Amino acid sequence: MAHAEPANNGPIATPPPHTDAYMDMGARRGMWKGFGNAATWGSMLVILTVGYATFTLTMHIPWIGALIGFAVFGIAAGMLMNMGGAWIATVVGLGVLALFIQVMIWLGGLLLG
Repeated sequence: MAHAEPANNGPIATPPPHTDAYMDMGARRGMWKGFGNAATWGSMLVILTVGYATFTLTMHIPWIGALIGFAVFGIAAGMLMNMGGAWIATVVGLGVLALFIQVMIWLGGLLLG
């Protein structure tokens, strides 16, 4: 019969008691900060998109009023949550994109008669 190694060898190296596993705490804080920023940005984008669509499609608010209202809301919420200038630029860019799309819809309506 072959000799088998014992199953309970334990870890190769045990971390010191003051550390949390092997991860650097600065890296861990950075990871959670990045995760929080991504979650905040994603949530705000979903709120703005669904809110704009809800106001224009189901509540029959004029698109320009809903666009201005949600742009102001998005910028104010971003400033309150310290999301920075990139967030404001994103909201302004989305507003410009929405204006472009509405112009294309209007031109398409003119072409169709």
